Amino acid sequence: MQWRTWRSLGVLAASLVTAGLVVAPGAAAAPAASCELWTGVPPPSPGAADLAEHWNGTAWTVVHTPSPDANINFLTAVSEASLGDMWAVGDTGNSSTFILHWNRVAWTQVPSPNPGGSVDILSGVAAVSATEAWAVGQYFAGASGDSTLVLRWNGQKWAQAAAPAPGSQSVLNAVTATSASNAWAVGTFFTSSGQKTLIEHWNGTKWAQVPSPNPAGPLSEITLNSVAATSASDAWAVGAYTTGTTDKTLIEHWDGHIWKLVASPNPAPNNRLISVAATSAGNAWAVGTRRTSTAQLTLILRWNGTAWKLVPSPSPGEVNALAGVATTSATDVWGVGSFTTGGLTQVLAAHCC
Repeated sequence: MQWRTWRSLGVLAASLVTAGLVVAPGAAAAPAASCELWTGVPPPSPGAADLAEHWNGTAWTVVHTPSPDANINFLTAVSEASLGDMWAVGDTGNSSTFILHWNRVAWTQVPSPNPGGSVDILSGVAAVSATEAWAVGQYFAGASGDSTLVLRWNGQKWAQAAAPAPGSQSVLNAVTATSASNAWAVGTFFTSSGQKTLIEHWNGTKWAQVPSPNPAGPLSEITLNSVAATSASDAWAVGAYTTGTTDKTLIEHWDGHIWKLVASPNPAPNNRLISVAATSAGNAWAVGTRRTSTAQLTLILRWNGTAWKLVPSPSPGEVNALAGVATTSATDVWGVGSFTTGGLTQVLAAHCC
């Protein structure tokens, strides 16, 4: 499945709890007035195991995580309600949902529903409080293919919540929430006329599909990979679409009334955005990968309140990608991913400033 291809890049790329990244306020000092200089901060690369890593203000260290499957355990997203209340989600080798909780001492597995039986995958998580969290993904729904999967934490257990699945192969890749009555989930679905973006909103009572734009012209692929919101009237969704043989960045913005396409740079022949983070209406960051005829490089874009601009970013290997981004201010941003040199893949972390 094409969704798994890019999700696996996130898993491989951001082993700092994989594709997800959380930055606590005050976790790193950033004295510069404008964040333009990105520097690599080498984290441990202990091997092929999926893992979590923690930044203590000085260095990255590996933190043990449970591995219920003997062979494969994917962690693809992480979200924090507080320093002692954090969730990470993914799936195991037998395609069962996989949820871990951090209590400031250790990661422990928490039971989670598997409505599909054969395919149950979580790709995004958003924690609001100790009694409110969301996890999204996909599950096998029979003849119609994969369907949207939404799980809700009520302080005691995870349970499936009803969510729209407007077409065949309906998938949710990410979720964000600013309160108990404002959450967004994004992904993609197929119709008879082709593949479309999918955006859904939680209003405190139910999940509903919200109209989302698609670029004009024939598209062979389109998806929204990540979403970030700062308020009920400010949210960003990012992803990519393919026209012909060219991949292009895709960015959409919510202004409190409608979602609109926003122009975004495409510095290479092929470009994809995988993650987005924002702290205010004037500060947002998106990361991913760009590919030329000779190299695959990291990609970082910045929203300055007026336009999205390309920002120079480190690419230390032959193949490079950023799959997670987090920010606490305009001058404190982390991006995580991977780079490969000589067949050896290592964890990549970049900090600004």
